[in-house]
Amino acid sequence: MPIIIKDCHFENNGTGIKAPTSADIQMSGTKFVDNGKALDIYVSAVDLQRLGLPPDTPQELLKEIIFTLQGMPSHSEAEKVAVVKQSQLFNWLGAAASVATVATSLVQFVASLG
Repeated sequence: MPIIIKDCHFENNGTGIKAPTSADIQMSGTKFVDNGKALDIYVSAVDLQRLGLPPDTPQELLKEIIFTLQGMPSHSEAEKVAVVKQSQLFNWLGAAASVATVATSLVQFVASLG
């Protein structure tokens, strides 16, 4: 079910809207003025679990790799997995992660975001 935001005005907030990556947000005629952030999109605890990542995985590291992968639409899955393996997220995870499983899951997750 979509979250429909129509003709709204967000002003002088730390964050205008905070929502998980799985949210279907549909906006029109909405203005953001003098907010710290207009939108803050995060990976939910449910999605972290599905990805095989620990609950304390830093959101900034996730956002960084998601942004990078979204910029690689024409690259092969193998190329994307290689980028994930070289990311700061994998440096943070260290030996706790199954590289193949988590990297492949991240690539598929980003593809599902559209």
